Amino acid sequence: MSASQPPSPISKSKARAAVAAIFFLNGFGFASWVSRIPAVRQALNLTDGALGTALLATAVGALVAFPLTGRGSVVSGARTLTIATGLAYCVVLPGPTFASGLTTLALLLFFFGATNGAMDVSMNALAVEVETYVGKPIMSSFHGMWSIGGLAGAGVGALFAKHDISPQLHLVVVASILTVAIVAARHWLPPSQSHPSPESVAHFARPESAMFGLSGIIFCAFLIEGAMADWSAVLLHDSLHTTAASAALGYAAFSLAMTSMRFAGDRLGIKWGAVRLLRSTNVVAAVVFAAALWVQHVGLTMVAFALIGFGMATVAPLVFGAAARRARHGAGHGIAAMATVGYGGFLVGPPLVGWLAQASSLRAALSVIAVLAMAITVLAHHLREPAPEGAFEK
Repeated sequence: MSASQPPSPISKSKARAAVAAIFFLNGFGFASWVSRIPAVRQALNLTDGALGTALLATAVGALVAFPLTGRGSVVSGARTLTIATGLAYCVVLPGPTFASGLTTLALLLFFFGATNGAMDVSMNALAVEVETYVGKPIMSSFHGMWSIGGLAGAGVGALFAKHDISPQLHLVVVASILTVAIVAARHWLPPSQSHPSPESVAHFARPESAMFGLSGIIFCAFLIEGAMADWSAVLLHDSLHTTAASAALGYAAFSLAMTSMRFAGDRLGIKWGAVRLLRSTNVVAAVVFAAALWVQHVGLTMVAFALIGFGMATVAPLVFGAAARRARHGAGHGIAAMATVGYGGFLVGPPLVGWLAQASSLRAALSVIAVLAMAITVLAHHLREPAPEGAFEK
């Protein structure tokens, strides 16, 4: 056995299960924190504006971590960095629940956002390596496991809150379980690929010229996700005059459709191809969503929300995978660049809709979702794999 081979080969099924578990654990931990935000807000007596300022620190931390982690995952290896950032994530996860005021909450959320962002990039880079190791498309199912983890974390969080279990105890228990699970999962992860010298890797990950089209796709998709998260319930409640409970079902329809599609995405990608899959789901979503805004019928609107979820479901897995394969500085570098661009879109989406709604109406503002879904169909051809030779030459 050569020195480059692992002492005992890891089975493909175990490698796949280990990465799926890591995605699930990340989603579970994030949703666990989100489920206790109301309790933390009440304990600190924060206004809407103060809470928004604190939560912004999470996004800032992630944006700082994305480009730095791209370099780290290439130089140190995606396996090593995923384990390291996963354990760091567990350490900082309970932190925000112990904040004594707005300043400490913002600081703790910055570190939480940074470790979550670092784990996001490194585990996606690891997923690309394991996908290559397994030898078939499985990236979409990993993102499906993250969504399942989020749903499970939100459900457990609601249960803990119902029984008046403190956010501190809740998050400490979750972090402890996640730590044990990550330590256990590491034994099933195959060794990372060989690493280039640090001098050959750029310090900050940014999209290369061959990835500009991919950047456009991910920016549009994440902007749509951000807009849906903050404005879907508002549309149902304010424009269609549903109850608050019914309005909440709008985002649920979007999320459940996205989750289910992610588990079907790998098979559909093989059968149809990435370009056809993205075009077909998004053109249908764009047309139905535009019709729903025009007709203003609750049932049609809920269907439109679900179709938007179908359209967005496979964007991140497909774009991250393509960027990882094309990046000259390594998979982590490409994923970090796409994550930075995408997260920028996620942050821009909600305020953009708000500004457009202020200038016109909410229905008119949300039409940007249909426009962007159609833009994704136009840009989908950038997912076609370039020729092996001269892929980065003009």
